[in-house]
Amino acid sequence: MSYNIEQANSGYLSLTAAGLAEGTNANTFKTTNTLTFTSNGVFKSKSATDNLTFTAGTALGNSQACLFAVWITSGGTISTTQGPIVAAGDPCPVPGQTTANTTLVGLIKVTTSSSATFTPGSTDLSASGVTGAYYDCMDMPGSAQ
Repeated sequence: MSYNIEQANSGYLSLTAAGLAEGTNANTFKTTNTLTFTSNGVFKSKSATDNLTFTAGTALGNSQACLFAVWITSGGTISTTQGPIVAAGDPCPVPGQTTANTTLVGLIKVTTSSSATFTPGSTDLSASGVTGAYYDCMDMPGSAQ
């Protein structure tokens, strides 16, 4: 919860839904809407962008899940951070913010089946046994998803 207060008070909020979805190219994701956000209290926007790549992450094994946070800088650079890996079906703890002065765009929840694995940047989000769920966010949810 303190993260949300810090983000709101510091002026880092998404004001419109980015429309996170699977990217056109393999192993990517995209935004389907123009994103309006604040960066240190200053209004910014970024057009819909396809074929974004995961910038961080540890591979998920069989029957695991985690959340990836999608962030944007004031200059429009998109990056990701990964939350803790848990058993598939368990609530996924929210990822931390590892880079200062970025605004949360949304979350991508990745879940693998008992016969699949997922490596960020190497495995497609629609690969057999991999499920991707997309959440547009104003700021970080206060509890696991």
